[in-house]
Amino acid sequence: MMEPFLQNFLLSDILSLKVEMSSKTKVIAYFRLLRFHAAASESTLILLGALLMGLRDIFLLLILFIIGLFYHIYGYVLNDYADIELDKKSLDLEKKPLVSDIIPKKHALFLILFGLIGSYVFAFTYLRFLIPLCLLSLAILLGGIYDLYGKKVPGISDFIIAGSLMFAFFFGASAVSSPFSIPVYIVGLLIFVAIVFVNVVEGGLKDVDHDFLTGGKTLAILLGVKVREGRLLITKKFIGFACGLITVCVLLLLILFMQPEIDLYQGKYIQLAIVVILLAIILVLCVRFFQLKVFDRSKIKRFYAIINALAGVLLFFGIFPIIGLVALIVLLALPVTWYVVFNLVLYGKPLQPDV
Repeated sequence: MMEPFLQNFLLSDILSLKVEMSSKTKVIAYFRLLRFHAAASESTLILLGALLMGLRDIFLLLILFIIGLFYHIYGYVLNDYADIELDKKSLDLEKKPLVSDIIPKKHALFLILFGLIGSYVFAFTYLRFLIPLCLLSLAILLGGIYDLYGKKVPGISDFIIAGSLMFAFFFGASAVSSPFSIPVYIVGLLIFVAIVFVNVVEGGLKDVDHDFLTGGKTLAILLGVKVREGRLLITKKFIGFACGLITVCVLLLLILFMQPEIDLYQGKYIQLAIVVILLAIILVLCVRFFQLKVFDRSKIKRFYAIINALAGVLLFFGIFPIIGLVALIVLLALPVTWYVVFNLVLYGKPLQPDV
């Protein structure tokens, strides 16, 4: 008499465990779709603009961070939604939530609206001035254009997304006041050029295999980069373009460090030494990056994650005289901690997501 009862009891436990595991898998899939491990990146740019303009109000900084999260959700989910059919052609991307059909398309549309509406609700509630709202709208508009038409506009789309993130930075600065200080304008231009580098050079190499197969007209492909039998073929034109962007970034940094608010060349030897060492390491890593011969997406992602992280540290140390020690610690610790923690939760490893 007891055996059927025990069997039914065990069966119900197994079924409830399966339901629990399925629910957990679903929740994780939604957070992966949101690219939540990288969600602090846009918020950090917005905070950087506000901190450079002197904002120290913790509550308002938190509001700006939340707006950055909504802006991130809108941009990344829309990007995945727009690229579903292209991503299905790559085996490396088959685990993406929309590609694998774990999450329905209509849910993605809901999340896009959630991010868009959330951005404006917080902006209208706490930043009722015209300039911040206009700059936020420009960031959102350019981000949407990039997501929907980026693959169809050869050579221009990377500049569009760079403009989106630059306006997000200026949006953060405008939460304090306008006109902006000269360092804010310089950092804004630096962000623009750096994002072009991230998308054209680093992102272009990372995705060149399936972009080439699917007929994607990225600037990397237009400059002749391709994968042939597992070999990564990088052209001199591509390297020349990348070196041009690096040169512009270095020149902007030199001009930034000359500003009276920073004046890095007058007696600030420890800070200057840190900046020089970081710059040297970044340049060496870039050279090694361009010397890659075998296409290995994981290795490419590790390379550019390190380069981008060090570039951020370099910038933050350079502007330390303006933002101060507490803001420096926050800018250094927040995106890294966020990235590592949510990578561990969502992917089981601290530095490299699966998709």
